[in-house]
Amino acid sequence: MAKKKKNPVGVISGRRLKEKMRLSVRDFDLAMAAYVVVIVVSTLVGRCGDYDLGSANLHGFALWFLLIPAYLILEVLSLVNYIGNFNWDCNGFEAELLGICNLVMAIGTWCYVRLRAGRWSVQTVRNIRMFVLILLFWGVFQLGCSAALWMWRHGGFSSFNRHLIVKKESPAHPEPAAAVTEK
Repeated sequence: MAKKKKNPVGVISGRRLKEKMRLSVRDFDLAMAAYVVVIVVSTLVGRCGDYDLGSANLHGFALWFLLIPAYLILEVLSLVNYIGNFNWDCNGFEAELLGICNLVMAIGTWCYVRLRAGRWSVQTVRNIRMFVLILLFWGVFQLGCSAALWMWRHGGFSSFNRHLIVKKESPAHPEPAAAVTEK
């Protein structure tokens, strides 16, 4: 009587492996789509004010989220600017530039993973998806911090956190005290 052949532990049939890879690539695609949405929303929030990361601004959280992943492309652009002596200036549209750099990185990553996924293991694609999810949740957290700061300022509890209150400028020539009391 012949013994039944058993698959060794860890070996997955070809059809099951293809199904797992298809599901992991689909999950990666969904994570990248959500990441792109967070990039676009962060760019729109970042455009709401001046590029000032040193003060408590509503849009500062979104700008910090956009700045960190964009460093690689910004360094390449800086090198091209230095070598070519182009003297590029991005004053006034920093949030848009950061958003474009992040979108280029996201699209490049998505294309690379989609092209190479057939040669990689399922776990590699899952690890890349996990990294994208970390960036995604960090972006959502930063947008949540912007929303919390907005609610703090407009919700009536700003007196508890006075350093976040924007001080109104006083007039250049204040009226004398005598003129104020006569009215």
